[in-house]
Amino acid sequence: MLLELTIRNIALIESLRIEFAQGFNVLTGETGAGKSIVVDCVNLALGGRADRDMIRTGADKGSVEALFDISQNVQALRLAEELGVEADGGVVCVSRELSRSGRNLCRIAGTVLPLTALKQFMALLVDVHGQHEHQALMNPQRHMDFLDAFGDVAHEELRGQVRSAYTARMETATSLRALLKDAAERERLIDMLSFQVQEIEAAKLKSGEEEKLERKLKMLENAEKVRDGVETAYQLTYGGDGASMSAQEALLRASDALQGIAGLDPRFDRLSGELRNLYYAAQEAGSELQTILEELSFDPRLMDKIADRLDLISRLERKYGATEAEVIAFGEAARARLESVQSGDARIAELKKQLKAQDHALREACAALTASRRRLATALEEGIVGQLKDLGMAKTRFRVEFRPLEKPGANGADEIEFMISPNPGEPLRPLAAIASGGELSRIMLALKTLSLNRGGVDSMVFDEIDTGVSGRMAQVVGEKMRDIAGTKQVLCVTHLPQIAALGDAHFRVEKRTEGERTQTNVVRLDEDGRVHELSRLVGGASDSESSLSHARHMLEEARRA
Repeated sequence: MLLELTIRNIALIESLRIEFAQGFNVLTGETGAGKSIVVDCVNLALGGRADRDMIRTGADKGSVEALFDISQNVQALRLAEELGVEADGGVVCVSRELSRSGRNLCRIAGTVLPLTALKQFMALLVDVHGQHEHQALMNPQRHMDFLDAFGDVAHEELRGQVRSAYTARMETATSLRALLKDAAERERLIDMLSFQVQEIEAAKLKSGEEEKLERKLKMLENAEKVRDGVETAYQLTYGGDGASMSAQEALLRASDALQGIAGLDPRFDRLSGELRNLYYAAQEAGSELQTILEELSFDPRLMDKIADRLDLISRLERKYGATEAEVIAFGEAARARLESVQSGDARIAELKKQLKAQDHALREACAALTASRRRLATALEEGIVGQLKDLGMAKTRFRVEFRPLEKPGANGADEIEFMISPNPGEPLRPLAAIASGGELSRIMLALKTLSLNRGGVDSMVFDEIDTGVSGRMAQVVGEKMRDIAGTKQVLCVTHLPQIAALGDAHFRVEKRTEGERTQTNVVRLDEDGRVHELSRLVGGASDSESSLSHARHMLEEARRA
């Protein structure tokens, strides 16, 4: 339940803390005193729309803090744990801070959380019925939401199955439409992809080929210089020039010379071995140089061939990628896409078959959901009629009318509208067309009462739900809200004395001017204060003995009821 509401710098409120009671809390006050501001602040704590214009004139920031006891709310305790916030002793503080800079902060138990998390958490604690919410009943498109709200977990699972089946069906339909959209475009794409694939595959590229060809071309372009260098290196290393011995021969002789005196000093043996290793290395290098010499040749036709190949690679890289690897990858992707496009006819047939199966699955899911809704509708009809009987509409007939949709949607295959006959002998007609403001208020109260019987939130806020009712009906509506307050905390903003007299705690919202500033305050009334406020609500002079006597009588009657 809501223990405290602390408001700072919101609208006409500079600083205000309200301690609410368990049971039935009523708030009254003159028109324009700021009763709606209190409800707006509760909505802010619930994650409602935050407008910087709500910040009090002259202040940079405004804030709302709501202190809740969630010790008996298992769902809220579980979600608090999931969100990583601690409810100390089952008490948790929820706050919302607004700033003129546009930066808004949401906190639960001091932990900053996203607005979505705040809304999710608060939806388990408080339900606000605003003074204009009953207008939702005037919109038949909302009637399905009211009906579905009475469903259990199994019903919600059916709704989820319909949504999933509809989403899958629409995704398939979208893919099918895309394939069927433009046959000419498909042929053009096939031609383009075919050319790209053929051009790349005909080149038979190999990764790293360009670098090897460039190296080979450079060798051919410098063939004479290369031959001279390699031949000189070969003669000096391996062949010799007749006048002097080669490097490998000199190394061998040096090794043999040291080997002849190896017994005299270990160093000679070691150096002989090292020189012989150098000899083998020189011999191997000389052999490789000889092979290179034999391979060296200058062929202008080969140079042209390599240049042409490099030019082809360069052209492909300009069109399809920076390297041979990228060009090859592009070709593979084009090939895969070409095969996909070319298999369009088969894919179309496959999608048509898939769509037919999904249509069947969607219809089955919708049928199950409709059956569940009809069961809910029967229970809702009985419940609403019973509640309206308590609310002075005993002769009222109420029905949930089903009309099948031509095409199922994400919400199923039903169109639902509430029908009502307030008077005997009259046919059922659309609720939105014939219900008065008072009837709408009582029907909404009936819906809220039935929803509370299914569990749910700990606190209910009614903002002038008594719109359109008066006299005896005001008494009946008040008694219904007091009944709700037997199991739930109720906060009710009202202008009717019959309802205000029934409250367990009575708050007066008042506006006063200090200097050049106006501000709203909320005070909890004692017995004498309640008498004077009820006297004002009745419409008499608040200090006349007759109106005060009437107010006292109302309080006494309320306590006896």
